[in-house]
Amino acid sequence: MEKEFYKQLKSFLKELIIVFPEDDEQLQLVATSINLAILDDDNYSIISSFYNALLPVQSKIDNRDRSFINGIQWKLDSYEYKLFCKLNDQWEHFSDNNQEVIWQYINLLFKLSSNIFR
Repeated sequence: MEKEFYKQLKSFLKELIIVFPEDDEQLQLVATSINLAILDDDNYSIISSFYNALLPVQSKIDNRDRSFINGIQWKLDSYEYKLFCKLNDQWEHFSDNNQEVIWQYINLLFKLSSNIFR
């Protein structure tokens, strides 16, 4: 299950790099940080971080309420924080299709992490 989570997380980042070509360097840095963390994630800290941060705002995610981003408690220097801040800042510029894909990834990542930690 954890391999699928990591696979989907990497896929999500690749999609974001396509959507934000002007921020390619910053997103590549986030992707590289995640890839390095995955290599050394014996205790599933990345998955745990997603799960613990998204669990309190699950109902907002289920209802596709974008304000869930403001309710997440991330470490301010974490890659997750940077990623979700980016999504929040750019949300209005996304096409409906891009917003749909983002919601699908967020839901999938949460469900995968839930299956591991519940």
